[in-house]
Amino acid sequence: MFIDISEILTTKGASLAFNVSEEISEAGFSPDVEKFLSPVKVEGTVTNVNGDFCVYAKGCAEVQMSCSRCLKPVNRNVKFNVDEIFSSTGKDEETEAFTGNIIELSSVVKKCILFSLPMKVVCREDCKGLCPVCGKDLNEGSCNCSTEYINPKFEGLRSLFKIDEEV
Repeated sequence: MFIDISEILTTKGASLAFNVSEEISEAGFSPDVEKFLSPVKVEGTVTNVNGDFCVYAKGCAEVQMSCSRCLKPVNRNVKFNVDEIFSSTGKDEETEAFTGNIIELSSVVKKCILFSLPMKVVCREDCKGLCPVCGKDLNEGSCNCSTEYINPKFEGLRSLFKIDEEV
């Protein structure tokens, strides 16, 4: 994603509206995103503020993620905001650096998408998930596995929770 700022490069206070769209085929920047189902669309303005360029934009993309409980594919529409300052000098950590007349947005947009992803995605609210023993999808029916296993390391803690004893 590129923005040509040659029109406002030398005019302080000038703004330029932009509308860009790009296919992102790699989902490797996030372990949660399996793939992008639509192009990433970003629309906003870039403003020359004393030689720095402030980009304010809104964007959206449709992504495919895995259900946190049963691992089935789930499609989500992700909306994000871009609020970034670009500088040709790269003077501090707060600004993104660029060279020439082109601002490259891809890395900033990927970061904004990553921050906008939900922490947990479920295919439906009542998803039962997978059996921790055999891995069967419990939404399709129950299994006969015993889930009463208690790690021997925690056996001492178990005695603290006996109801008949006083603590």
